[in-house]
Amino acid sequence: MGGDRILPEKIKSQGEYYLYLKEVFTYDWCRRFLSKNSCCLDVGCGEGYGSKMLSPFVSKIIGIDINKKIIKRAYEKYGSKKCFFKSYNGKQLPFLKETFDVVISFQVIEHIIDDIAFISEIYRVLKQKGIFILTTPNKLIRLPGKIKPWNIFHVREYNYEDLNKILKPVFREVRVYGVFACDKIKKIEDKRIKENLKIISYDFLNLRRVIPLFILVFVVKFINYIKSFRREDNIGLEKIEDISLLYEIKDGVQKESLDILAIGKK
Repeated sequence: MGGDRILPEKIKSQGEYYLYLKEVFTYDWCRRFLSKNSCCLDVGCGEGYGSKMLSPFVSKIIGIDINKKIIKRAYEKYGSKKCFFKSYNGKQLPFLKETFDVVISFQVIEHIIDDIAFISEIYRVLKQKGIFILTTPNKLIRLPGKIKPWNIFHVREYNYEDLNKILKPVFREVRVYGVFACDKIKKIEDKRIKENLKIISYDFLNLRRVIPLFILVFVVKFINYIKSFRREDNIGLEKIEDISLLYEIKDGVQKESLDILAIGKK
């Protein structure tokens, strides 16, 4: 049912490995919007490897996250003269208005209770003509009908129209794309989604939304532990030479993309 951050050094299954590669691919794709003079903010940076990836291509990048422990670890592993890390309260961004040329936020907005306020804060810290890039899971392939997110850490999930609705009133220009995967990875993700939908089908009272979080986290970890013994999850991780063979960001059939990527220009 998800929720845990993926730590590169602790990847154990092909599924986790491909999710990690998808994020690496997306960070690398964002390089086209950066320059040596860019000041960049990575909201919800997590482990920090994405911020580190982009640091050679900007004047400065700051990764922020609400988890103080993970920020401390990110600083120790990836901190440099151009790459900084900072914790924040998850609401107000601790920066003056018009500070950043580019703000990125991957797989974060679905965790935010007040997504409108979140977008407003991003807009505030962006310079004039600045760019905001976000990704989020595609609701169209994950949640049939009006089912609530099976990931217990997600407040809501979005389709293309949902993102347009909250971004277009704020930004002067908005473009929405899909993050598509090759057939092999798409099949793995489809199987994972079906398994999670089957699990929550037993929770017809939606108790996962009222049970204390620490209990749910324990249950999720236990389920993932059991699943880790499956044969397909224990095969060696293949060496990928060219990630661009696995993923692609483009306009396309909305119901087939794994994630949605949106770009807002101030």
